[in-house]
Amino acid sequence: MGCAMPNGKTMLIGEIAKETGVSVDALRFYERNRLLAAPGRSEGGFRQYSSDDLAAVHFIRSLQTLGFSLKEIREFLSLRTNDLRACSAVRKMLGDKLKDIHARRAALAKLEDELKVALSKCNSELKRSQGKKNGQCPVLTVLEESKRKGAE
Repeated sequence: MGCAMPNGKTMLIGEIAKETGVSVDALRFYERNRLLAAPGRSEGGFRQYSSDDLAAVHFIRSLQTLGFSLKEIREFLSLRTNDLRACSAVRKMLGDKLKDIHARRAALAKLEDELKVALSKCNSELKRSQGKKNGQCPVLTVLEESKRKGAE
């Protein structure tokens, strides 16, 4: 068990959940997946969290907000207790995450452009065939052609 709160008190799982905005189930999940050390237990078997545990949960949530996976967070947590030598490992992890975000942003921009073109085709066809009952959706026509070519 980590040290107690500055006033010597510990927090129960519901209290730490409320304090951090993390569900009780998430706290148990963090514990099962070794993101959070198993807390001490009261005589009645209740989990007792310390100020260190509270700080760790805030740290985990911050990293999740930045888009890091549980595996990456586990690496950060192992580095967290080290000194300045851990800085180069942290810098590499941050750099890798930034590269990943740039690649995802590029892929999303490409998808956005493709969707704009498809929407434009739909709008043009709807304007051209206004009042007519026949005609085909140009996007579905292209998708069907792609599907047939892929089957060949």
